[in-house]
Amino acid sequence: MSSRLAATGVALAGILLVVAQDALPRTPLYHTWQYALALAITVVVALAYADGARRGADGAAGKRLIVAMAGALLVECAGLASGLLGPDTATIVGTPGTVTPIPALGAAAFFGTVDAASLGRGEMPAVSLRRRNAPPLDVAPGRRALAGESLLYLEPRPAAFIDASDGAGRHLTVTQPTNASFLSPVLLLRERQKIGETSVPFDTFATPALHRVFRALYFTPRDLARFAHRVDDPTRPALVLSAADDRGAPLGITLAASGSTVTIAGVRIRATLGSYPALAVAAAPATWALVAGSLLFLAGIVWSAIPVRPPALPQPEPYAI
Repeated sequence: MSSRLAATGVALAGILLVVAQDALPRTPLYHTWQYALALAITVVVALAYADGARRGADGAAGKRLIVAMAGALLVECAGLASGLLGPDTATIVGTPGTVTPIPALGAAAFFGTVDAASLGRGEMPAVSLRRRNAPPLDVAPGRRALAGESLLYLEPRPAAFIDASDGAGRHLTVTQPTNASFLSPVLLLRERQKIGETSVPFDTFATPALHRVFRALYFTPRDLARFAHRVDDPTRPALVLSAADDRGAPLGITLAASGSTVTIAGVRIRATLGSYPALAVAAAPATWALVAGSLLFLAGIVWSAIPVRPPALPQPEPYAI
């Protein structure tokens, strides 16, 4: 009985480790040797118990529990395959309103449009995965979707919506000369820069009409608390904007709180800070193996718990009179 309980507990732990790949996909543990070793131990325990039970070491109930061990092995092997052979989680950052190809999935992701108000409120649009000969697959914030053996979900990333105008209030076109999102007013802050002990996201944009180039560094409230900057609302993030002309000559630096308008190098800039989703693609265990193995495990547990009836004793033949 003790070996049966121990084997069942270890097998259940292995199943939970594999289910975690779907439940907590952001954890980087699944592609490490420690995770593979833990699953390998559960596989060895299940095989050892099943072999002993097959030879009658745990009675009739142990033989029935072989079904549960087979189900656990199916799930654990699927988890090992996705952890060892599956690719690391990839993050696709797409420009709002554009389609980004994902060759590994044979699909393309459409990133929804966003305006300054919705970005500032943190209202992230869904990302639609478009596949050949298949209906679109929408990945909504807070939801997960399966595409083959890949798990898709959204990761919120800091972003800034830039409105620019000249001194007379005339709207200026904002470009991003170093990014594929050339005409988008949304900065996705793809790069990072280290300032002292702090690493902050940054991006670059320009106003060609006035020959100005701006560098925007994104600071969280926690980052701002480390510097001697006065901020009207210390609970919200802000941008540190530095300006230069076309030749790279510096023209000034200022702090732009979210939703406020600042003037730098003759350009009035209103930066609305919020978040915009990136599409994360993580390896996941095969769904059929996860479902079938879990059902086999449960069926084996129930079957082994049913009392085994002893064989009926032969009735003595009546004496003939």
